[in-house]
Amino acid sequence: MSDRPTARLPRLAPLGTHIAALVAVVLCAGPILLVALASFRMDLFSDISLRPENWTLGNYTALLGDPEVLRWITNSLLVGVAVTVLTVVVDVLAAFAFAKMRFPGRAAAFGLLLATLMLPFSVTLLPTYLIASRLGMVDTYAGLIVPAIAGPLGVYLLRQFILKIPDSLMDAARIDGASQLRIFRSVVLPLCLQPMAVLAIFVFVANWNSFLWPLLMAQSDDLKTITVGMATNNTQFSQNINGTTAMAMLSLVPMAVLFLAFQRYFIRGVLAGAFKG
Repeated sequence: MSDRPTARLPRLAPLGTHIAALVAVVLCAGPILLVALASFRMDLFSDISLRPENWTLGNYTALLGDPEVLRWITNSLLVGVAVTVLTVVVDVLAAFAFAKMRFPGRAAAFGLLLATLMLPFSVTLLPTYLIASRLGMVDTYAGLIVPAIAGPLGVYLLRQFILKIPDSLMDAARIDGASQLRIFRSVVLPLCLQPMAVLAIFVFVANWNSFLWPLLMAQSDDLKTITVGMATNNTQFSQNINGTTAMAMLSLVPMAVLFLAFQRYFIRGVLAGAFKG
């Protein structure tokens, strides 16, 4: 009889885990679900019933038929893809140099790189803007893309992964006559696809949701991104809540497509970091 309470404890553990997971899903997905429901309504406050006859696609058709909104989405895609590709390329090259190459001042340079992680974006915002202004990058695509290229966190993460690659693989390639660039392209790069995919997702999401820097750089309507357009479209005296919620749902589509496309690499990359031996 005394063994029954203790025997029930292991059975209750999965139930508690499932309840905790359900609470986490509700807290994370609940606001998004409310925004999605609001985007299918023409008047959010007149009738809160969920009857299908009260739903409409008018908010989405109006947005997709607006050339200005399409231009915002195009700008966000262009800037996000360009920054993501260039950041991954620069970060993996720098990570390979810090991990497997020997050169004077390597430790000091890497320490200085890590020190920049402690600086908040607000500290570097003004100097970066002044440099971009002196170079004539204000109100240009270069001003939206170039300052966001590369990042110390991506270099650090990729360097830690490349350090685990055995030197014997590269030594064997050198014996076969491979150059340093060939070793990087044929040996190191194929092994880094998983962390590169994880980094690409993080960089794209961060740049897609970026607001302050595009707000400073994009001074004309032709260069506005989706986040800046959503913020500046609704003024103090004219607000379209349902249109804004529909625009917010449209802004989630590229990130969802990116995650689904790289989901396999993302999960493997996260698990590789979690179970690092």
